[in-house]
Amino acid sequence: MLRLFTALLILIAAVAGALYISHEGGYILFSLGPWRIEMNLVVFLTLLALAGFVLYLLLATLGRIVSLPRRLKRWRHQRKLARARNDLSHGLLELAEGDYEVAERQLTRSAARSEAPLVNYLAAAIAAQRRGAREMRDHYLAIAEQGGRQARTAVRLLQAQLQTDGGQWEEAQATLTDLLEREPDHRRILELMVACCTALGDWERLEHLLPRLRRHRVVSEEQLTELNRWVARERLTYAASRGPGSLERTWKELPRALRGDDDALGTYIDGLLLHGQYKAAEALLRRRLQKSWNDSMLRRYAALPAAAGGNRLGQVETWLKERPENPVLLYLAGILALRERLWGRARSYLEAAVARSAQPEYFRALGALQEHLGEQDAAKASYRHALDLAAPGEPLPELPEPRTTKSPVDDETAISVAETYQAHNEDPSTDAGPAR
Repeated sequence: MLRLFTALLILIAAVAGALYISHEGGYILFSLGPWRIEMNLVVFLTLLALAGFVLYLLLATLGRIVSLPRRLKRWRHQRKLARARNDLSHGLLELAEGDYEVAERQLTRSAARSEAPLVNYLAAAIAAQRRGAREMRDHYLAIAEQGGRQARTAVRLLQAQLQTDGGQWEEAQATLTDLLEREPDHRRILELMVACCTALGDWERLEHLLPRLRRHRVVSEEQLTELNRWVARERLTYAASRGPGSLERTWKELPRALRGDDDALGTYIDGLLLHGQYKAAEALLRRRLQKSWNDSMLRRYAALPAAAGGNRLGQVETWLKERPENPVLLYLAGILALRERLWGRARSYLEAAVARSAQPEYFRALGALQEHLGEQDAAKASYRHALDLAAPGEPLPELPEPRTTKSPVDDETAISVAETYQAHNEDPSTDAGPAR
């Protein structure tokens, strides 16, 4: 609009000037030596305008001729960029469709001419990873990393991601360790490091990261709790391997919440048993069960070796008065009675257990007792029930043995109930147990 208004003003001024000159008249006189040229002013101005226009055309033509190589170079460059963009688009489409070899070829073919070569090489690295060419993947990532300081973190982070996807946990951890030195609070780096530490069982490194994970909320509260529990168990296991003193110090150093965790307590008890501190383990389990009931802790208590001492059968029977319908408690009372060769009491407890909860291990124990007592038909029926209740392909459940640690225990407590029956050929007693 402004240009149109300006041109209109110029046209009006030119018309006004021409009218004024034609009305006023006038001429132009040129004198050079003996030569004299005289012409009308309007004619002169017209010729001057034509000369200016011709000069402009000549200069414009000359300028286009001179700039032709530069314009040709620019055209070629734009054409190459268009082809590079086309190759990038097709390469990404092939990558999405799963044709990784073609995608890799198209992405790398025009990477040098691409407006964003970093994108080409990163996508090519993903394609190489998908087709199993890890060396080529690392080659593309190395080229991409040369793209500048700002791209280095993104490239190394992608490398770590691809390494974890390929199961290269140690290589990924090394890459992430280098990244954490420069980006100690990067959320994605911390997430991948947690995955690496979990896969490698590197609880010591993860323990140092726990405050940062909490501070930056890298994982959920539930996940953070599980990680703390896992680290606590691993610390206790490692401390147990170094001796009872180290185990005790590590247990006391744990926060109260972790000392109240059943898995951590179980690991601590395993350490006590490993070093022969059976009585301490028995007392700790008994106190825990009196304070907070837990069937898994009850099983640990019943499976303690004989060296742990204490009247465990009497204690279990005391708990039975408070929980007479608990099938796990009835079953373990029966197992403890079997180990003391109290056959009648054991039968009563085991029959009560299977009446309240049909579990394969309950029928297995009852069948072993019935077989020992010479009740072959009843034993076969109990074994059949155990097999019917077991999952398809699952072997017949074994009777629990008091092996709560990896260390060997005494022969008397390690022997199974069936072996006890074979070792002692005595008549079953007639002691009475609690009624079902």
